Amino acid sequence: MSEAIALPPLQTIAAFDAFLVDQRDEGAWELLGGEFVAMTNPSLAHEEIAGNLAAAFRAQLPGDRRCRVAAGGVRVQASDDERGVYAPRPDVMVWCGPMRPDRHHVTTPMIIAEVLFPSSMDHDRGTKLRFYKSALPTLRHIALVYQDQMRVELYNRTGLGWELEVLTRPEDRAMFASLLLEVPLANIYAGVEQAG
Repeated sequence: MSEAIALPPLQTIAAFDAFLVDQRDEGAWELLGGEFVAMTNPSLAHEEIAGNLAAAFRAQLPGDRRCRVAAGGVRVQASDDERGVYAPRPDVMVWCGPMRPDRHHVTTPMIIAEVLFPSSMDHDRGTKLRFYKSALPTLRHIALVYQDQMRVELYNRTGLGWELEVLTRPEDRAMFASLLLEVPLANIYAGVEQAG
């Protein structure tokens, strides 16, 4: 005879927001599939790569501020509905549309980049990637950027679904065609000694 096991209920965005208000430490958190997940302290290489990518995007975007760049501090959600169970914080994100200064999240990302850290790679390449691909209709590009080697896995949304391009050479260019942005890997990894 089998017994039913009671699983804990999934946490919602509303519960996540209440949890964050009660936090007294400086740690960063994400909501992934109804679970609160502590984010890993970023390495210097991680911060350099994320900063390089965010700076390249900012330099190429038009000055009209129609599109904006967030570097690690803003979360992405499928909607404003507080019953959702996903609120990840991408390392770099580009979104377009009006900015509402009172919000802590974006629902219309065009580009998301995650700098992969060995201890969090399973979340980034698994749970988060599945959420990004399936729940964000405005999303056009996902870049998974390795910090311990020169490698970018670039997912581009096409009319047939998601296509993967793997870039590994300094002269390779990550193309974000929907916003007419391109960044050579040499620029993404500038100042990161172990890459390459």
